[in-house]
Amino acid sequence: MIELLDYILDYDDNFWIINNITDGVPKGYIVYRTCDEGRSNHITKKQYFKEIETKIVNIPLKYKMIFKPREFYQNNKNNLNGIWKDYVDTLNEIGIDDSDIGIFGSYLIGFDIEKDVDFVIYGKDNLYKYHDNIEYIKNKCNVTSITENHILHQYNKHKFKFSEKCDLKEIISRNWSGIELSNGVLSTPRFIDLNNMNIPLKKGEDKIITVEVIEGLTSVMLPRVAKVKYKEEEYTIYSTLWKFQSFTKDGDILEIFANVDEKDKVIIIDECNYYIRYIKS
Repeated sequence: MIELLDYILDYDDNFWIINNITDGVPKGYIVYRTCDEGRSNHITKKQYFKEIETKIVNIPLKYKMIFKPREFYQNNKNNLNGIWKDYVDTLNEIGIDDSDIGIFGSYLIGFDIEKDVDFVIYGKDNLYKYHDNIEYIKNKCNVTSITENHILHQYNKHKFKFSEKCDLKEIISRNWSGIELSNGVLSTPRFIDLNNMNIPLKKGEDKIITVEVIEGLTSVMLPRVAKVKYKEEEYTIYSTLWKFQSFTKDGDILEIFANVDEKDKVIIIDECNYYIRYIKS
């Protein structure tokens, strides 16, 4: 079964990532595309460049290989060293089992580690373990939260993709789960609830609404999920946008431009022209 953050290798030797599963259909985009000069891959023996901005589409139904983050972690945990070994040892110490940890990103699909190792943690219960112990994790591994310099770097790198009305810098600054190393490298774990990977189809109307957040911690997960109050009723927000990690917390008042389905009480943020503004936080 295909899961979020699995990768596939298509028959043109391009690597795809699974970004979301919409109404049971896996969707994603090419992250590494073959080229004449670029980064060498150990599996295909070809060279690649990394895509900067790619539209999310249905993934190919037929492909050469699939790459599973949990399986890769199981096979490569003993190859981790330095900060990355300290990090997973600390995850084990706070009660996150190896069976609930994966490695995604370029290391998973056959590239050398150039900067960081990308981790994924499975299970909603493990999200709460991580959240409750984040200060212990940072102290044990001698790392910090995201710094102002990295917030500005990420904002300047990605702001052109989003609406000018979007509070993107504030969204980036809310990355509470990331760990920044002394050399400025930021590693942000992704969280997946295997019982809640699917998002519904968009069936509503694009409009601007104001909502009050009831449950915001789960906005760190893939897909990003939050419970909000709108018109005195509970709605669920789903977002597939990569940069919207941790976009909200309990008690926030948000102005949102999104697809709003008032019948099924669903709000979907899956396009960069949609936005979030913080009215009260």
